[in-house]
Amino acid sequence: MTTSYPLGIFSWFGYVLPFPERLRLIKEAGFEATSIWWEDEDIPWPMKKESMPELVKDMGLILENLHVPYNESSEMWSENKSLRSGFIQRHIRWLEDCADYEIPMLVMHLTEGQITPKPNDFGAESMFELVRVAENLGVTIAIENTRRNDNVPYLLSKIPSGSLGFCFDSSHYFLTDKPDFHLLKNFGRRLVTTHLSDNDGLEDRHWLPEEGIIDWAQVARHFPTAYRGCLTLEAYPTAEERESPPQLFLKKALQRLKTLHSLLERESLPK
Repeated sequence: MTTSYPLGIFSWFGYVLPFPERLRLIKEAGFEATSIWWEDEDIPWPMKKESMPELVKDMGLILENLHVPYNESSEMWSENKSLRSGFIQRHIRWLEDCADYEIPMLVMHLTEGQITPKPNDFGAESMFELVRVAENLGVTIAIENTRRNDNVPYLLSKIPSGSLGFCFDSSHYFLTDKPDFHLLKNFGRRLVTTHLSDNDGLEDRHWLPEEGIIDWAQVARHFPTAYRGCLTLEAYPTAEERESPPQLFLKKALQRLKTLHSLLERESLPK
């Protein structure tokens, strides 16, 4: 049996264009889904974030999720109750936004910056509180793997709720774990969304798959066969690609995603 994943790309794909224009190009390229960054867009084309969900839906695209800002996200682990409370209240407001605008999923980071706190009970308590709100609102929280490789497993192990899953960022994962796919192996059933991109093993480049050195066949071998969500790129053009129109970049992006889709389908077949 083959699996069909809706193919998506983040609404910011590296070209400075009005938000509605980016959506139109995504749709015309053949993508089925997109996701949005939950802040107002500023110059040169200001737009309130609250206007974005309806524009996505009017374009006939699946609005897979919103990604919330990660400023001060490390505060969730703090011993300081006031800092944790501020973090929790910000994210509760964003969860309520998801419910109000009929967005099924919120993607969030667990830390920021170069120096990141170790997982601890304070962070688990913060997430417990958010998950209770998410359960009541019917929203899924997707925690994204970033600089640490232990905080996502830590929270998933402590909180078995179906309202808490994880976002697999392939570029972040390659920088922290290389060929060790413990997150997909141990928590594959909790995978709810993806940020797919490639890199050179040195920095988070956000290149299209096959532009860097990630072994996508290995990713496919470890990808959970039970996953039924979108395959979503979070990729930007290289300096060379940026010299071409965005339509060509999006065409190339969709083809690379279809190639990965085929790899995943082959791996899901009975051996």
